[in-house]
Amino acid sequence: MDFHEIVNNPVNRRTFLTRMAAAGLGVAAMGLMPEAAHASGRPVLTLVNVPENSHFPGIPGKNLRNKTLNYALTLEILEADIYRQGLNLAAGKPLDTPLPDDVSGYALSIPAGQVAHPALGFQLLQQFAPVEAAHRDYLHAAIQSLGDTPVSPNPGGYKAPFGGDLASVLAVIRTLEETGVRAYLGAAQFIGDKTLTQAGASIYSTEARHSAAINYALGLEAGPAKQRLDSQAVIHQNGDNNFEYWLTPEQVIAKAKPFFA
Repeated sequence: MDFHEIVNNPVNRRTFLTRMAAAGLGVAAMGLMPEAAHASGRPVLTLVNVPENSHFPGIPGKNLRNKTLNYALTLEILEADIYRQGLNLAAGKPLDTPLPDDVSGYALSIPAGQVAHPALGFQLLQQFAPVEAAHRDYLHAAIQSLGDTPVSPNPGGYKAPFGGDLASVLAVIRTLEETGVRAYLGAAQFIGDKTLTQAGASIYSTEARHSAAINYALGLEAGPAKQRLDSQAVIHQNGDNNFEYWLTPEQVIAKAKPFFA
């Protein structure tokens, strides 16, 4: 029984699927036959463009796993610092003010600009800035525990194209969050450690929640939404934006470079 005969002959197809189901592979078997899946009303999920680029330009590490973690740490250091700066700007404080343990006393001190929900937008800055610092600190400790050297913050610091209102701050933060989500999805397979991959997935999901919340505060769709250079890991017959998009490490690093002073 060849594959063409299985697909086109209903009797042979039913026999094949029955055997595969008995082996616990029924869903996988259906995925091999798009025509059969369409006929049954099942959605067709096709894995495409699985990221293979494991090149991390300028990122150190004794092995691919550690390079991947240092890559994530590089991004979290950047994100935590830009959050700190953005919160300081929105609260009317000097940009170089360290992030305190408690930011509940901060208040919005600049014009809102074109923000659908300004009070929420400022609250999200207050809530998410410490979270990004926690991600940074976790990755730093994880790399040390593996006997490797964590990357250090950029000696020249970080800069962001903030304007004079909350809308500009949230727009910058949104760019970083959206990039971070794509970075984790594009590099997760290179970690190669179950515990660390689970931790990375936890950070990834948190970043995705942040991105959706910031989008809502700005009056945008929660996402995912395709951007330039994005790739999909899964194509769904019902259209785009059903699954998150990813970027290669090289693409992410190129997008992050303008933030390095």
